[in-house]
Amino acid sequence: MKKIFTSAAALFLIAGSAKSQAAKYALFEQFTQASCGPCAAQNPGFESTILTPNPDKVRHIAYHTSWPGVDPMNAYNASEVATRVSYYGVSGVPDVFLNGNQKNSSPSGFSQADVDDQFSMGSPIKIIVSEVDMGTTRDVTIDVLTVGTVPGGTYKLFGAIVEAPIDFATPPGSNGETHFPDVFRKMLPSTAGSSYTPAALGSSVTFTYTYTEDAAWNMANIKVIAFVQNTITKEVLNSGTIYDPTINYTLGSSGPASTLGTSGAPSNLSLTSINTGSAPEDFVYTLSTDAPGDWSSSMTVNGSAFTSGSSVTTAPGATNTIGLAITPGATPFVATYTVTVTSVATPSSPSILKKVYVISNVTDLVVSNTGGLGSGTGGNATSWESVYVAGLAAASEPGAAKTTDVVLKELGSTSSLGGVNNIYYNVGWTFPSVTDDEIPNIENFMNNGGNIFIAGQDMGWEIMDASGTSTYGTVTNKAFYTNYLHGGWSADGGSTNTQLKTVTSDAVYGTAANATINNYYGGSYFYPDELSTANGGITIFNYNSTSKVGGLRYTNGTYKVVYLGVGPEMLSTTNANEVLTIAHDWFYGIITSVEADALFNNGYSVYPNPTNGQITIRGFQGYKELQVFDATGKLVVTKPLTSGVQQLDLNELTGGNYICKFIHQNGSFVNQKLTFVK
Repeated sequence: MKKIFTSAAALFLIAGSAKSQAAKYALFEQFTQASCGPCAAQNPGFESTILTPNPDKVRHIAYHTSWPGVDPMNAYNASEVATRVSYYGVSGVPDVFLNGNQKNSSPSGFSQADVDDQFSMGSPIKIIVSEVDMGTTRDVTIDVLTVGTVPGGTYKLFGAIVEAPIDFATPPGSNGETHFPDVFRKMLPSTAGSSYTPAALGSSVTFTYTYTEDAAWNMANIKVIAFVQNTITKEVLNSGTIYDPTINYTLGSSGPASTLGTSGAPSNLSLTSINTGSAPEDFVYTLSTDAPGDWSSSMTVNGSAFTSGSSVTTAPGATNTIGLAITPGATPFVATYTVTVTSVATPSSPSILKKVYVISNVTDLVVSNTGGLGSGTGGNATSWESVYVAGLAAASEPGAAKTTDVVLKELGSTSSLGGVNNIYYNVGWTFPSVTDDEIPNIENFMNNGGNIFIAGQDMGWEIMDASGTSTYGTVTNKAFYTNYLHGGWSADGGSTNTQLKTVTSDAVYGTAANATINNYYGGSYFYPDELSTANGGITIFNYNSTSKVGGLRYTNGTYKVVYLGVGPEMLSTTNANEVLTIAHDWFYGIITSVEADALFNNGYSVYPNPTNGQITIRGFQGYKELQVFDATGKLVVTKPLTSGVQQLDLNELTGGNYICKFIHQNGSFVNQKLTFVK
């Protein structure tokens, strides 16, 4: 292993490294109950896939609620549990909050990626907990070390006493569970917390508490989990326990963590890493990426070329500056570059990761939601993102790429979506679908002329249900739903909505084939959203032979929207490709069909095109009517047709692009684009 030696004198001291970060533990605050059936179904999987594999990355507090039945763990301290229930607005169990406001889902809605993303995100504070058993009492000392710039806000320090685990010989409730990890017992100093004001960089704020040991507790299983939380946004900055591993290395970005790249030109991103320990340490830095082969990258440490995997001897309090030069190739891609830091002295401690992103040559972006699958069986919408990728391939789109909502939020925050024309948002059946913190970036994208296709079978119910059975609706996502998607919601849908029927009079989707809606998720999980339109939305699909709305579109001249109450994954490959291809072509102003192209290639014609007033049509034997639609899909002119060659006066039109819809006597029709110059 190559080693590079650096001294503190050659580097910036910690006080000059405001954006370095400590490891950020994934704190899961879980609301559960011993008489809750869904809790019993999901809790074991959550423990086996999230808690057990991540002892050095995850911190967990289980609050046992007073409902839906009997639970002695709630009865022990019902009032303090109720305070946390009220703080988060919990109305049903199981319910889990990751680092306060980072993600809210059922236990099965979390994956290893959620843990890794939080750990790699970093924190400007490091929490160090020590406990001393005094016999009948315990003294707890909590040091909060400032290693970076703490965002402005009102913060509180909380110390949650948990018992890990509590095991019963027989179920204490009605759901059959006997094993309960990390049960909340008491909050230090109370559920009001202690006010926290960050210390200067490199310095700590110390909190001391003493609590009485309770005979009802198994003291061998008792520990304190300390965390600092923004009381307004609910974000948890970091957490810690006496069991935290030794991690004297930090890693954070010293500028934007994403950028819009250009083929053949390097994009430069910078990270910083601090030795927060009291002695020199050798740190190992590694760079990895998922970028395609025609992209390239290089890394420097403190301005010198650096071989990935080499080590740097770093003095206590010293900072290493890591530079990345990333050169995109011609391949459209959203590339992730991951820098990893570990310590030679403590190889068993978890590595800290920091991810940065470069997007280049992408015009059409598939975005998969990382919210949990509605069935609670684990997984997210990336499971069927291939359906969207195939749809754009069917549309012959050369600038297509894919990413997740997590990366989209980062790209939006750094204005890196400038080359993207269209977003295809893959919701499917995941919760939450579109979160409040990503909506401003999506709205900004649309306000700047970006178009969006979005689809999911329960998104309308999730956001708009007024009965209170959904807990995901907020002021922000309701406004987005009605004002940007131009949708309304009618009902949850169900097993009777098995056909997606085309509204044949629609100028955009009128030629699409009817589609069978498949029960993609299995079991009873079949809820095609029954929608309505709002603020100018236009119905493009109905369910079966009813007026129930299954899909809509909208345009205001700035952006275009296609929104479906089912996901393309619920349709056949042919139907899914057609739905996505039509959206793509409409977004780009290309409204054609195979049938129309064949007709016009075999002697059917409209000329001149462009026109300034009159058109001549020929070859439309058996066609009875011409309907002309403007760019918004509004019907603006209707003309009767006769057989043979016919001249039509269209002087009532203004300049712009139109769709001519020729309707046959048997009810079939073809579309042709017409440009009017005036």
